[in-house]
Amino acid sequence: MKFARRFLTRFSHLIVSVLSCFDRVIFKGYLPFHSENRLNSWVDYTLGIRRTDFIKQLEQRSTELVNHAKALAEAAGRPYQYVAGRIRKELYIQNVIHRDRVKEGLVAVLCVQETCRTVKLAYADKRPRLVFTKRPQRVLYHYHVDPEFGLMYVRLETWFPYTIQVYVNGHDWLARQMGKRKMGFVQQDNAFVRLTEPEAAQRLADRFAQLNWVKQLTRWAREVNPHMGPKGWLKQMQYDWVTEQAEYASDVIFQDRSKLSHLDPRLLDHALVNFSASDILTFLGRKLSANFLGEVLTDCKKKRHPGARVKHRMKENWITMYDKFGLVLRGETVINSAREFRVRRTRNRNGKPTKVWCPMNKGVTNLASYQRVSRAA
Repeated sequence: MKFARRFLTRFSHLIVSVLSCFDRVIFKGYLPFHSENRLNSWVDYTLGIRRTDFIKQLEQRSTELVNHAKALAEAAGRPYQYVAGRIRKELYIQNVIHRDRVKEGLVAVLCVQETCRTVKLAYADKRPRLVFTKRPQRVLYHYHVDPEFGLMYVRLETWFPYTIQVYVNGHDWLARQMGKRKMGFVQQDNAFVRLTEPEAAQRLADRFAQLNWVKQLTRWAREVNPHMGPKGWLKQMQYDWVTEQAEYASDVIFQDRSKLSHLDPRLLDHALVNFSASDILTFLGRKLSANFLGEVLTDCKKKRHPGARVKHRMKENWITMYDKFGLVLRGETVINSAREFRVRRTRNRNGKPTKVWCPMNKGVTNLASYQRVSRAA
């Protein structure tokens, strides 16, 4: 943080403002079937049906989810599209938005074939046993322009255990919050190139991690999965929500392109030449030791389109620096493996509450810790 302040002070005559904000965030919801024993016991005693009958029901349950998605699209007057083979989903959705001038609500529902985790019957000594496996299945992508979060999607796997994924973008959420408060800004793609009230914008951006994410994600899940509704066969179940991936961007907004174009190559060279493996581990919350198992890499691409970038990677987490539109210098922390970071938590030690360092968990209520360690990185 001291280095960041020194950097901003040294180049203050070139810089307009600074903003740190979540960018892409992917949440995942899992039903509480983490072991095969729990699954078989649930089918035997809670549902009270034969395991073979449970498997037979899954085809019907899958069709019900697809029909529900079709009904949602029809009710909103929006397209439902089954796609065989590969498709650039984001490009397709952007074309639909521009073609139909969608400002708010459901954009489209895409149904694609993907290989996902589900269950099957396997041979056992006394009777067949339900085990987890992977198989191709229909996956539904519900794209919305949400009044609070902007363009987002809910992805639902149509075979048990109906894993769900939600994508939102913190910059789109922040743009809507600033718009409500009539704060001036210019947004290009997923970045702001002008902010009239940068300090107020930063205070708003910090609220993203404090939202009631469990309530919000559960509401979206129930909209697309009628099995979880009040009349659904899984109405007693709740999803366990985790942060699957989080990108946190710290943007330095420059006065004009000429100011950043002279500085950017020097910063890339400095990052490539001067930062050691020990430095990169420090950025990402670790210390270099003989016990560390994993790769630490630095990769620089100067001819990358649309802009040059340098990436410091430790296992599944990384920090990237690149420019956007020639006006914004972005430092971006991407967290896929939360447990690589340590956070202070209260634990009972000898009957007394004590603050200790623990691996950071992926629970969605821990998003504030993602923000804290990303900003430090």
